[in-house]
Amino acid sequence: MSESPPRFPATRCADCGHLYGHEAYICRECGSETFAEAPLDGTGTVYARTTIRVPGSDQQGEEPFEVAVVDVGGEETVRVTARLEENPELGPDDPVEFVDRRDGVFYFRAA
Repeated sequence: MSESPPRFPATRCADCGHLYGHEAYICRECGSETFAEAPLDGTGTVYARTTIRVPGSDQQGEEPFEVAVVDVGGEETVRVTARLEENPELGPDDPVEFVDRRDGVFYFRAA
């Protein structure tokens, strides 16, 4: 059995409470520029996935790799784009867990 995954580094608007799965500078709900850390449970499910075979210039040599849209969190969730590690066969509704964030990219693996 694996240990609990690390907490996912979400942020929350300090004025209206809108939750973000990425670094935000202006709240799209209320226009506030004030945010607070709001870490989420690092578990999630795959919403969709694809294989990248022709990456951008900053990822040349890493292809092919798996990219997924992941719903992450427990009671509250955010939808983020992430890379999948170790199991390219993951698909919609499969459980995943947050691994870490490297160079601004979220990484998840099969739970």
